[in-house]
Amino acid sequence: MRLLFILLLFPSIAFADCVSSLLESGYRVERLAPFKDGSCGISDPVRMYATPTTNFSSPITLSCPFAKRVGDWAFDIGAKHITHIGGYNCRKVRGGFMMSQHSYGNAIDVKKIDGVPISKQWRHAYKRACKYFTTVRTPDHDANHQHHLHIDNGWGMGCMFDIVR
Repeated sequence: MRLLFILLLFPSIAFADCVSSLLESGYRVERLAPFKDGSCGISDPVRMYATPTTNFSSPITLSCPFAKRVGDWAFDIGAKHITHIGGYNCRKVRGGFMMSQHSYGNAIDVKKIDGVPISKQWRHAYKRACKYFTTVRTPDHDANHQHHLHIDNGWGMGCMFDIVR
């Protein structure tokens, strides 16, 4: 109880612990300053270059807890290299009025895994992603995702009711 009270009063302590945990686990990350951009921003941002087992095509800005989940998923699928097309990006969901989870560093769009385009082979990565993320969109979901796998930890229901499985 005392720890919860301290974390509520001093959230930067939890952020420091998250980044320290990633670094101690072998992640190549850079701690960034918290930022806000209108209704967007990340309170615990990191720039991630690699997880202990996976390199990324370019550095990606994510929230620290989301970076950890991406690393867990990448390890689970055995990925050595992930080509992505975005992490943090202040924008609304395409065709919608709500802000995208990219706006908070809680989403990544994956174009290739180990050199294989998502449009060619995505089912294994998708099924594993369902264990770690609340929203997973594939080429079978809609035209907006025909060339990439979108994963986030927003308000989704996971893959529980997903007909794509």
